[in-house]
Amino acid sequence: MGSALPPLWLLTEARRVPGLHPLLDRPGVAGELVGPTDPASLERVRAHVGTLLGMVFPDQGCSVRFRTHALGASIACACPEDQLNTAVDVLEAAFGPELPDLPALQAAAAAEARPALRALLRACAGLPVFWDEDDGFTAGLGRHARTWPLDALPPVAEAVAAARAVPFVFITGTNGKTTTSRMLSAIAAAAGEAPGHTSSDGVVVNGREIARGDWTGPGAARAVLRSPEVSFAVLETARGGLMRRGLALTGAPAAAVTNISDDHLGEWGLDDLDALAWAKLGVARGLRLGGALVVHGQNPPLQRALAALLAERPDLRVLRFGDPAADAWAADGALHLREGGAPLRLMGVDELPAAYGGRAAFNVENALCAALLARACGLSVDAVRAGLRAFRPDPVAGRGRLNRYALPGGGEALVDFAHNPDGLRGLQGLCADRAALAVLAGQAGDRPDASIDAYAYALAALRPTLVVLKELPRHRRGRADGEVRARLRARLQPALGPGVQLVDVPDEVDAAAYAIDHTPPGGLALLLVHEELDGVEALLAARGATPA
Repeated sequence: MGSALPPLWLLTEARRVPGLHPLLDRPGVAGELVGPTDPASLERVRAHVGTLLGMVFPDQGCSVRFRTHALGASIACACPEDQLNTAVDVLEAAFGPELPDLPALQAAAAAEARPALRALLRACAGLPVFWDEDDGFTAGLGRHARTWPLDALPPVAEAVAAARAVPFVFITGTNGKTTTSRMLSAIAAAAGEAPGHTSSDGVVVNGREIARGDWTGPGAARAVLRSPEVSFAVLETARGGLMRRGLALTGAPAAAVTNISDDHLGEWGLDDLDALAWAKLGVARGLRLGGALVVHGQNPPLQRALAALLAERPDLRVLRFGDPAADAWAADGALHLREGGAPLRLMGVDELPAAYGGRAAFNVENALCAALLARACGLSVDAVRAGLRAFRPDPVAGRGRLNRYALPGGGEALVDFAHNPDGLRGLQGLCADRAALAVLAGQAGDRPDASIDAYAYALAALRPTLVVLKELPRHRRGRADGEVRARLRARLQPALGPGVQLVDVPDEVDAAAYAIDHTPPGGLALLLVHEELDGVEALLAARGATPA
């Protein structure tokens, strides 16, 4: 190459994107650029990176795309799917201080190339197939899945014959993803299917937990879609997974975006709610032609981003929930669907255990979303009713989400994952009219200061009598020990009423113990648990608490 770029740009977060990314229509690499983003500057970057990619991957049609944001721009480059490790090296070399070592990059690309795999993937384009370096090439989904090692790939005809699908859906959004996924899995089970679902709590196949932890990326999707038991897959898909790795595959009959609210702003170039909505609507890229996209009908950022999406994908069938003009809504104490243009009473709110008699209004919306997804996938109205009636927010079916316990002293504990202002606001109906309210709370360090402040004010609006502030050591993300707690305390202190206790207990389990031990008869301990759910559940058992 003639010259290196001048040192005007800093590249961070360079990564492989093996699935469909919001900026890409095929696999590639992506990263974040800090530097000038005027059109002339970005065109200079495009020419430089594109030329280097063309020299390393000739005849592969590598393209370069940008999306500008407050700190710079996201850059994404379509590259050969079997040479993504080298493509990351190319992207990093393009912004290095020295001239790229072209012969070394070309040698690395040649060593990494799997031409037989590339040919097989392209011959199976549009079919339910996927691959990864660890487990190999898979044709077919769930109970139909067959997997071959990468060094023993099948003939094209054999792969095509094996590529049979099971229904699968993507579910994303700021709040409600996990509960909606669990509700849809319960509906699928009521329909006689063997559901597998991924979530921020783990992977569950046919009611059996097979992995615990945050499983919301394409790796989790592949694990479920390779399971020989699964006949219906529900794939919770977080913003981080979408922006880091993309979608695991395409061809879904349905996908949902539950809502968009203030959370995780400032990461991956997503500076505001409109940008967050754009990113989360990336799940629509995984829909088959004419697929159903289920969205909240009263969420302005989502509706604005949806208009741009439909200009690209006019084939999509949009189903809305949340108001009587939508396809699913709640009114007069009941859930309703629009079937064939006519309203259908689905069930009473009091028949939905997760709604807590209507006090958990957000779970009414989650149920409406799950019902629309189920119907879009062909599950019957009877299965929807049976599944929603069967789903209970207990520590087995709904672990970590609205789990209610009776405390031996006559109080109650409620374990939940609410981790942003909107999530806290949703709990107000469950916290009102208590003799006392002790709240265990904390925040991750990756939130901007304004988001931490908003979380504090939403906490104060619950009118607690005690707030126990904890530390989240696995989620400090660049903040010092105690920094987030100090900021929460500074905002809470003037916002709480006189006589309200505000204490620091850094360890999450010890903080939960403090809240429980200071909950009198008739009071509620609201335990917002984000890292040590196992430990808090063990604590509740040791204290003699029983699921209610």
